Amino acid sequence: MVHRIALIRHGESVWNLENIFTGWTDVDLSATGKKEAIQAGKLLRTEGFKFDLAYTSVLKRAIKTLQNVLEELDQLWVPVEKSWRLNERHYGDLQGRNKADTAKKFGDKQVHIWRRSYDVPPAELEGGKDDPRFPGSDRRYAHNKPEDLPVTESLKTTVERFMPLWTDTIAPAVKSGKNVIIAAHGNSLRALVKYLDNVSDEDIPSLEIPTGVPLIYELDDNLKPIRHYYVGTKEAFKKKIGFLGADRQAERMTDAFVHNGVVMKPDEIKYHAPKADAAIEKLGLHDAGSAAEVVKASDVLFLFGSLADIRDTIKSIKGDLKGHQIVVPVTKEGDLDVFQNAAGGMVRVIQAVPEDELKWQKGVNAVGTHVSLRKGSSTAELDGEIVKTLFEAAGYPVDEDQRSAMTAGG
Repeated sequence: MVHRIALIRHGESVWNLENIFTGWTDVDLSATGKKEAIQAGKLLRTEGFKFDLAYTSVLKRAIKTLQNVLEELDQLWVPVEKSWRLNERHYGDLQGRNKADTAKKFGDKQVHIWRRSYDVPPAELEGGKDDPRFPGSDRRYAHNKPEDLPVTESLKTTVERFMPLWTDTIAPAVKSGKNVIIAAHGNSLRALVKYLDNVSDEDIPSLEIPTGVPLIYELDDNLKPIRHYYVGTKEAFKKKIGFLGADRQAERMTDAFVHNGVVMKPDEIKYHAPKADAAIEKLGLHDAGSAAEVVKASDVLFLFGSLADIRDTIKSIKGDLKGHQIVVPVTKEGDLDVFQNAAGGMVRVIQAVPEDELKWQKGVNAVGTHVSLRKGSSTAELDGEIVKTLFEAAGYPVDEDQRSAMTAGG
């Protein structure tokens, strides 16, 4: 079984905007930060993510990021556990100070050590536990043991503080089959990434996690990473496309991917057809040998042939289909529900209808959009539009240069 968790670093905060060290200070999202959170929710919704449990810190910038994401997903009902263990790293006496002014006072080298070393914390709060910035005076931490509340933290102590939450709470939930989303902070998420990917102490301080972009980890039954990717990037998609079946449309689509679409190399597309297609092989694709091999290597499967052919193909591969896959029957026969029912509820189906009036049919369980091309569209325009629309429907934005290349014709 493949387990998936979604990690989201909160959107830009007002102190991020003002270039101030924040740490445990409870500042709000900026207007940009709220937009980032909403966009993250839209990306996850388009990808079809459904969650059972959510975790976040006790700081409002992470809490509101999670709320905005769940609202976009129409999943505000999902149970949320807030934990101080997911808080940002405590920056000690740097909290509330402008980063540029701090660099002038202490020197760029010293500030870099404080920010980017693994085990060197900034100076402790000037007033120690009597400092107004000390969390012990905040009632949200009233149930914490005194030794749990920091006057400063390194990344190392942030990792140590976070790990019991993963080991005792989040990991068992994931292992039980729950779909989990975590909205937190740059350093608390670094702590989890360090553990999952076994990142060295030397390398982890330089690892950057962008704000407001969902980071997906796919884990095996032992919660060891199979892969990870950012939703909304073409890198999440690349090298994960498969073709099953052979007909004229398969040939045109393959050509579109290799030449007019995302400019993929032939060896980045997995392909299999019961009868080898010479026209496709001329493009440089080589048959993978079996449908199972294509399914195993692909996130998105294009299925070609008649209604009966495609239905039989889905039936034969159903046991190998994974919940994160998108299946795209390319046929004007049948309707989306026929294919969705055949594939099962855990798989997202988008139907491409290869006519002058191209439509991406949308069903109850499908990722979907709708595109119409003018009558008389060239083959290159048709296939380029299929490529573009699939990427956008699956949550991978297409920039203007790619859009022009996809629809240029020729």
